[in-house]
Amino acid sequence: MIELKPVDKHNYMTVVDLKVHPHQQDFVAPNDLSLLEASYEEEKYPFAIYQNGTVVGFLMCSYYPADDAYPIDSWWLERFMIDRDYQGKGIGRKALALFLKEFKPHRHVRDLRIGAEPDNDLAIRLYESFGFRKEGMVEGENVYVGEWKV
Repeated sequence: MIELKPVDKHNYMTVVDLKVHPHQQDFVAPNDLSLLEASYEEEKYPFAIYQNGTVVGFLMCSYYPADDAYPIDSWWLERFMIDRDYQGKGIGRKALALFLKEFKPHRHVRDLRIGAEPDNDLAIRLYESFGFRKEGMVEGENVYVGEWKV
């Protein structure tokens, strides 16, 4: 069973200890940096991904109003990772489906954006299988856009 639970004082160290494979380290920021950002920046929502009561992954979504860097009010799935010991078991797919179904954005923005490194083929295939389509590039990453399932 997959669950998403907010990162809090009970699970943050387990989230920090999650690791990807060495060849994936350039695909996602370290979880400790993400949690630091969530502590000091507004509108960031970090979640631990649980499988049968064990923390196996991490995701963080964020809201950004339009600015010079990106001219559209946007929700972003900024971080999404599954620990290297749990990859290849369908957990990422289930976690993404659960997130898209259960997270209810409090702002009326239809689209959700996800950035992916151009050579992160597995992530790109996953996002496209959920109906995300490539929108362009921002800061060296492909940007994929999809709609909330609300």
